[in-house]
Amino acid sequence: MATSGSSKSAQERREAQREALRKQRQAELKRQRSLRTVIIAIVVVIALVLAGGIGYLIWRSTRPAGPVATPAGVTAEQSYLLLGAPEDSGAPVLELHIDFMCPICGNFEEINGADVAEMVANDEITLHLVPRRMLDSYSTTGDYSSRAANALACVYEENTDNAIPFMQLMFANQPSEGSAGLDNDQIFAYAQEAGASDAVRDCMDSRTYQPWVRQVVDPWAAENGNGTPYLEINGEQFTGWDTAGALREALLGASASDAGGASDAGQG
Repeated sequence: MATSGSSKSAQERREAQREALRKQRQAELKRQRSLRTVIIAIVVVIALVLAGGIGYLIWRSTRPAGPVATPAGVTAEQSYLLLGAPEDSGAPVLELHIDFMCPICGNFEEINGADVAEMVANDEITLHLVPRRMLDSYSTTGDYSSRAANALACVYEENTDNAIPFMQLMFANQPSEGSAGLDNDQIFAYAQEAGASDAVRDCMDSRTYQPWVRQVVDPWAAENGNGTPYLEINGEQFTGWDTAGALREALLGASASDAGGASDAGQG
C-alpha cells in the first residue's frame, strides 16, 4: 500500500513536470515573439531602403540637369565644335554630323575629308562639327562612339588645329561595327599623332565631355539632323556628298547671304 509520502512525491513530480512544460512554452512563445519582432524590423528596414532608393531614382530623373563641362570656346548650349572661318564671317557654313563607328561616315571622309580639311585650314568655310554617339550600341563595349566623340572634344579643346587631323586618323583606322572599337590607348596614340599632349589622355580617361555629347549634342542633333553622316550647307540639307568634288563645288558656290540660320545651330 502506497504511503502518503509516496503520493505526495509523485504529485510533486507531476507539478514539477507541468511547471517545466509551462516554462518551456513561455520560452518558446517569447522566442517566437522576438523572432516576429526581428522579422518585422527587417521588413520595415527593407521597405524604407526600397522607398528611399525609388525616391532617389525619381529625384534623379526629375531634377533639373546641371551645367555640363564644354570644351574651351564652346557655350553651354552649343552642339558643335567650331572650325575654320569665324561665325558671321560671311563664309559658307557646313554643318557635319559624324559618328566614329559609322561606316558611311568613313566613306564620307574618304571621299570628302581632304577637301573639308583644306577648306577649313584656308578659312574658306565655317565648319560646325557635330560628334554623335548614335552607334554606341553597335560596339561590344557599348560606349565606343561616346569615347571617340569625347576624345575629339578633348583634342579640340587643347588645340583646334589638331581636331581635323585627329578625325582623319580615326576614320583611317575605323573599327568595324560589332567590334569593341578602339581602346583608349589606341585612340590616344592617334591623338598624339595629330599633335595632342599627355593632358588629352587625362581628359579622355575622365570622360570630361561625354556628358556634353550625351546631354547637349545628341538631343539637339536627333531633333535637327537625320542620322550620320548628315550635312547642311547654310541651313539646307546636302545629300550629294557621295560624288567626289560635289561637296567642295557646292560650298564654293554657296552664297554667304544664305548662311543666317546655320550659324546658330545648337545655340539658345
